[in-house]
Amino acid sequence: MSQEHRTTEKAVTIGESNVPTTITLTPSTTLDLSSFTEEQRAALLSDYTRGVLDVSRRAHELQVDVGTLDQVLQSLAGTTREVSELGNSVTVTHTQATSVGRTEVLIGNTPQARRGRLSRSQKGERDMTPFYVIGGLLALSIVVAAYLIG
Repeated sequence: MSQEHRTTEKAVTIGESNVPTTITLTPSTTLDLSSFTEEQRAALLSDYTRGVLDVSRRAHELQVDVGTLDQVLQSLAGTTREVSELGNSVTVTHTQATSVGRTEVLIGNTPQARRGRLSRSQKGERDMTPFYVIGGLLALSIVVAAYLIG
């Protein structure tokens, strides 16, 4: 190779050491690495490549989650439509937490579905009522025991 630099695949310019001297970050932004040593350029390129792979992996995960959610919603809507067309009342709820976020779905032809509000249990919230009742009974027992002893 008689030239000092050669360009490969639009993204990097490689010198004689095979470690790029520039990296194209975007179509209009290029990062010049020529002032760094070969080892520094190699480390920066390694970090850059790792970052690109991480972004690509995350984008793929999000795409899979969005595709799965789309299939679930289509299935729920189809089932609800079929049941409704048969003249039956139906309310379908579905709650899902993914990397995209939390999705709560309420589909149907009942008054509950028309209101569009999920119950606490459908939202995944824990019902604390039994704990309050047990706590109240425990407090009442302590008061009664104190009255009987004293």
